[in-house]
Amino acid sequence: MANASQKTDPPSILVGLLMAGNFGAEVSEGIQEELEVRRLAWNMCYVRTPETFTTTARWMLRAGTLAGAITYYCSPLRTNPLRRARVPLVCLNADREGYASRPGARRRTAYVEMDFEAIARAALDHLVSRARFRSGGYVECHWDYDWSRLRGDAVMAEFARRGIAASRFLHYNAPSRGLSKAGPDFAGTVRWLRSLKTPAAVVAANDATAVDVMRLCAAAGLDVPRDIAVLGMDDDPVFCRYIRPGLSSVHFAGRKAGRLAAGALADMLAGAPPPRAPRLYGAASIAARGSTATPSAAGNLVQRAIDYIDAHACDGATLADVVRHCYSSRSLLTLRFRQFQGQSVGEALDERRFREVRHLLRHTSLNAEQISARCGFESARTLRRAFQRAHGATLSAWRAAARAGKMPH
Repeated sequence: MANASQKTDPPSILVGLLMAGNFGAEVSEGIQEELEVRRLAWNMCYVRTPETFTTTARWMLRAGTLAGAITYYCSPLRTNPLRRARVPLVCLNADREGYASRPGARRRTAYVEMDFEAIARAALDHLVSRARFRSGGYVECHWDYDWSRLRGDAVMAEFARRGIAASRFLHYNAPSRGLSKAGPDFAGTVRWLRSLKTPAAVVAANDATAVDVMRLCAAAGLDVPRDIAVLGMDDDPVFCRYIRPGLSSVHFAGRKAGRLAAGALADMLAGAPPPRAPRLYGAASIAARGSTATPSAAGNLVQRAIDYIDAHACDGATLADVVRHCYSSRSLLTLRFRQFQGQSVGEALDERRFREVRHLLRHTSLNAEQISARCGFESARTLRRAFQRAHGATLSAWRAAARAGKMPH
């Protein structure tokens, strides 16, 4: 009977994810979505740091409970214990070439990777739809980050393909002669920005670097977005929403990455060999904000409304407030907003509020009254009715589903 019980137990899966910004949460949601589609049940163990991933993996291996793993922390130091134990492994954003040279590296290992070329195309599609640029640039965030370099290679190739003269700049000093220590090169970045022919389009390796670029544009006497349009990557709300103008950013397809990873691992657990080629994900969307606003009057009007909604929806802002802020008539703003965004101003306000509601439900124990006060609803009753109408679930049901690791509807 004990053996039969063991055979029916769900497999225990270790997941190591970088939880900064939205990406890690969206990957976890994608994993759960794939499990629901396949009607699989896994015992999930989520960890957030590379050190915790290594420690937990070794503990589960000693206990004989680890059936498989999905991890963002793909260095040999973190994954070799699993490889030696022949545990099925899915690596997110791994240095595939480095692993390919290792003996037996392909055994029971699958790769889910960023499609850098597709992301570069999406970034440049967004930028060139806004204006005609005389030059372009890519800013790397750190001298020792391979992903920053790979993103830059793809962006520079895409600038060249579109006939836009572009240069790249390393914002972070590498240790070298004449430098006492590594660190951000603020003065060098200002000089590089001044060397660009304006109007220029600048893509940064990540949002933190893009925020530095925006602030240094001011130091260089350059206006964002009139002189320099700045586009970040990761769509991290900590950086994108709390700078003015708001930072436009590439929002990666985290849910797709999670589904691809769960699918690859499920196939290997069922006895299939790992896929020979990496499974790729790209950009889910471009989160357009003020840093890449179109210079047209209509585009500027809509971008001004978007920035205001992003900052004040949870303060209880109404359509009338947005209209007053934009110095526009209600009819003109309504027309232009739907033309550019494909939704009404009211829908955009609700979307922003519900995003914050879902975050608070998932990550806090606040009650309906407290959440309604934080998210700009008139009362807890108004929040409950609006949320159930939009999501088909009560607040408590959605919270329970989210915390159980299920995909709330």
